[in-house]
Amino acid sequence: MPIDFVYKKIKNTLRKIDMKLERAKYGYIDKLPKDIEYFNGGLYDAVYEASCKWPHNVALEYYNMQITYKDMIKKINKVAAALKVIGAERGDNITVCMPNTPEEVYMFYAINEIGAVANMIHPLSSEKEIEDYLNQAHSKIMLCIDISYPKVEAIIKNTEVEQVVVVSATRSMDFLVRVVYKLTKGRKNHIKKGQYVSTWDKFLSNANKFIGNPHARVNSTDSAVIMYSGGTTGKPKGIILSNLNFNAQALGAKYLVPELIKSEHSFLTFLPNFHAFGLGVCMHMPLYFGCRIVLIPQFNAKKFKKYIKKYKINILVGVPTVFDYFTKLKFGKNELKGIKGVVSGGDIISMSTKERINDFLKAHGSKAVLENGYGLTEASGGFIFSPRSVAEDPDAIGYPIPDNEVIIVDPNTCKEVSLGEDGEIAVRGLSVMKGYLNNPTDTAAAFIKVGHKKYLRTGDIGYKDERGVYHFRTRLKRMIISNGYNIYPANIEDVTLRCKLVAACAAIGREDKLRGEKVVIFIVLKDQASERAVKKELNNIYRKYLAKYEIPREIRFISELPKTKLAKVDFKALQDLSKD
Repeated sequence: MPIDFVYKKIKNTLRKIDMKLERAKYGYIDKLPKDIEYFNGGLYDAVYEASCKWPHNVALEYYNMQITYKDMIKKINKVAAALKVIGAERGDNITVCMPNTPEEVYMFYAINEIGAVANMIHPLSSEKEIEDYLNQAHSKIMLCIDISYPKVEAIIKNTEVEQVVVVSATRSMDFLVRVVYKLTKGRKNHIKKGQYVSTWDKFLSNANKFIGNPHARVNSTDSAVIMYSGGTTGKPKGIILSNLNFNAQALGAKYLVPELIKSEHSFLTFLPNFHAFGLGVCMHMPLYFGCRIVLIPQFNAKKFKKYIKKYKINILVGVPTVFDYFTKLKFGKNELKGIKGVVSGGDIISMSTKERINDFLKAHGSKAVLENGYGLTEASGGFIFSPRSVAEDPDAIGYPIPDNEVIIVDPNTCKEVSLGEDGEIAVRGLSVMKGYLNNPTDTAAAFIKVGHKKYLRTGDIGYKDERGVYHFRTRLKRMIISNGYNIYPANIEDVTLRCKLVAACAAIGREDKLRGEKVVIFIVLKDQASERAVKKELNNIYRKYLAKYEIPREIRFISELPKTKLAKVDFKALQDLSKD
């Protein structure tokens, strides 16, 4: 048995004991340890150590297939060897254009194992977006889902890509599921196999030609991932994140919300891994601690109930729109007993929705309450979490994970504001990105200096209360200024949802010559509700709950709210609609 293996086994055992002692000792944020020893290595190294600790735990479940930690590491190592054979080198930016499948997981960690950087692309991106992302990263190797390959084929001549590995979402399904999937959802994709294009199986066969160990020793501060901002407010930028960003997030969350992260828990991983919140909280964090992740390549809200029951899910992490739909499903009295934790992030959640979700969970046997996560891609997707002690506070997002310092500043002067006063959220610490890819100007502009410290601007408005709990108000770019008053769209939306005939809503500011901006509310009605009845009821609700200057000047009814590729409300599209 290699000495290195024994050393890591002992180290992991000691760390496991240490974590149990720490969890018992530190129950509240003000008692968190001041000096936490973070994992010194790569993302692959952290998951490898988990495989030494829990070799027989199921790491991945995909339809009817289960892969243990021991087998997952073997598959990752094989992919790493195959990458080396086709010319991948340490420091290369290797592109992954995939939904949540086992192949995506293997490739992601194999890229890290050889010391390269995973350039994560949304498979539904347009041809021009894919071309731009490939060129920004100077990527020469790419893993692509088959349904996106036609777009890649159309633009590959405009890039530096030399090798494309194409894989189907059915590749890791068992035979019967694969047949049904192909009959019901399968698409005929004609892949032109050749010198530069290969199937997954052909790519893997290269591993047999490799001699040696593909593993490269990496530092925790080395670049690990490139992710792209949503792009709803301008051209997307590549965001460079390190190994430490995600490893520190995993360990920090364990201290802050220990009840969510236990090796026996199962996570429903439907948030995409090309999104920082999905990658960090739904994939790497559970794998760091020996949990099981159930991979969902294309989330279907109508199958939410089936997912929970079939896979015996314990932890749900999603965006508000998903949990809003969740409360409309029919479950038996104790059918949600197995749900131990529910975390919402990625977008604003109204207090009325939060209360409805908590009531729904309680009514169906779960003791969980909805806990908020807060972050942005530039800060690894999540750096504030709300433990149970503050989960039911209105608009509370919680405490920063250890070794992240958050302050509230005036967005104009960049000076710290008083306790309880609204301002822009700014952060420094282990969650913060290394910078924007090939863009030192925008990188510099993203940070401010307060005293002798440098902080990342989030572009979000919030405040800190006397307990040290942080609260979220709105996106800075969403804040509406009317007649000199600051108006928070989230508050308008929360009040609007008090009307039982409203299914969903979103408030925006529209240019107004008299006031500067006026509030426009877009509303999706529940079935059989009339616009006239809703307007009448809302007039009464607005007069009761809103200041006069906050009341929407225009109510627009819409069949559904437009969404971005990441299932967030597309406010840019609403701005365009408001001009019609």
